[in-house]
Formats: sequence, C-alpha cells, structure tokens
Amino acid sequence: MAKKATNTVDAEIIIKLGRRIKYLRTKMNMTQMDVAAIVNIDPSAVRRYEKGRVEMGFTTLMKFAEAFEVTVNDLLYPEEIK
Repeated sequence: MAKKATNTVDAEIIIKLGRRIKYLRTKMNMTQMDVAAIVNIDPSAVRRYEKGRVEMGFTTLMKFAEAFEVTVNDLLYPEEIK
C-alpha cells in the first residue's frame, strides 16, 4: 500500500522517482492506463506515483522496472539510463 513521505529527504526521492517513471512511460509511448495494466495497479495510483505524492513498496518498484524493461537501479539512478 502506498503511503505519504514522512520527511523532506524522502519526499525529494519520491518526486524524482515519479519524474523518472513519467519520463520512461512517455518515452515508450505508454499511457498511465497501459502502465497500470502491466503493473496491476489502479491508473490513479500511477498518477500519484508520477506526481511524487506517495511512496511505493519494493515489489511495486520492481514491477515498474519490469514494465519499462529497465533495472531498479535504472529507475533510482537515471543518469545511468542510456
């Protein structure tokens, strides 16, 4: 279950991750509905993740990585994405 960030550092990480997810989704010409179907979550959850409003669990993070055919590290450290 997603939960709100508890401090400023967490919030910053969550916002950056959300931007990366949106970037990869749009780069792959996928809609939020497409991603939601692959990750098996509600489309509104994709929207909340992209906006950095909630943090995700590791399992969900892994599902996003699989959906975008990248590693978890690629999601967490986008400067490594080629």
